Amino acid sequence: MLKTILVDDEELSIKRLNKILAECGEIQICNTFSNSLEAYEYIKENKIDVAFLDISMPDMDGMTFSGMLRDMDSDIDVVFITGYDEYAVKAFELNALDYLLKPVTSERLQKTLDKIKKKRRYVQKNPGLKVSFFNGFKICTAGDEGREIKLRSPKTEELFAFIVYKGTTNREEIVDTLWEGFDFDKALKNINSNIYYIRKALSVYGLEDCIKTGKKEIGIEKGRVACDLFEFERLIKESKKNSIKDAGINEKAIELYSGGFLNGKGYEWALEKARNLEKDYMELLEEAARYYAESEQPQKALAKLFKILETDSLREDVHYQIILLYMGLGKKNEARQQYLMLEKLLKEELGIRPKAKIRRLFQ
Repeated sequence: MLKTILVDDEELSIKRLNKILAECGEIQICNTFSNSLEAYEYIKENKIDVAFLDISMPDMDGMTFSGMLRDMDSDIDVVFITGYDEYAVKAFELNALDYLLKPVTSERLQKTLDKIKKKRRYVQKNPGLKVSFFNGFKICTAGDEGREIKLRSPKTEELFAFIVYKGTTNREEIVDTLWEGFDFDKALKNINSNIYYIRKALSVYGLEDCIKTGKKEIGIEKGRVACDLFEFERLIKESKKNSIKDAGINEKAIELYSGGFLNGKGYEWALEKARNLEKDYMELLEEAARYYAESEQPQKALAKLFKILETDSLREDVHYQIILLYMGLGKKNEARQQYLMLEKLLKEELGIRPKAKIRRLFQ
């Protein structure tokens, strides 16, 4: 059974919710409080699963209290209780699992309980989200099922992509990047609305806690988000640290780069990052080709060199290395075909001939 506490300064509201929860038979009500500070002290000493919090309380409002709970134990699910529907967006912005309008009905409460159970089942099965930046942008549930998650609009998707990319950001940076030229207050409303839509889409799979929001900062729970970009950059750093090059590290990073960073999305803020990542990818391919050539694995070296040409077909130095490898393998016809291809490309694209050292190979 789920262990819960109720925090509300209205005695009648506490009694009503207590009665409905007791009747459902799925909740163990550990304690009830009319004071947030007393509830906070209780949770310090006692493990709970769910906290039902009234938003409007005199000593400390429920939204402030929920932030303290999240800092103490991020596994606690928060359900707000309110008499005003206007708090809905704010509730989701502050990582609440759900919100209930007073007077609470058993039918509506059952939906909340179903959401809690569904989330906890998914959390057990899935470590969180799987986010892919290479060759576009895709969000899926992690684990065996891997269900794709679609967001409400292209702008909602761009906001989520930016938050995941940054790891942690703030509202001012988001406004400057995604809503430049907008009235600041209007831009903030757009941010809050889109955060609500993101959390709503994630809540279907019990993953809304993968995104964290505070008064100023917005970020992701990195421990619950698997991301190809993060792993690629980790492997790049690991590769650069090792004085003895590990081909396995390079191969893993190369495999992750399935296409350009946010390819096809047209996000201006992503352009410089895309160029830098492509440069890193090309360096990995060159390094891998050099390693395989030196360790007498010419076919693997050729495969990496051809991958470079898929991105930059005019690289004379790469064509030259391919030609030398073919000649070393005794494949003179393939070497000449490679030269003729280079000659044609340079003439059509730049109106020039291959460098003298390459031409001399066939004179």
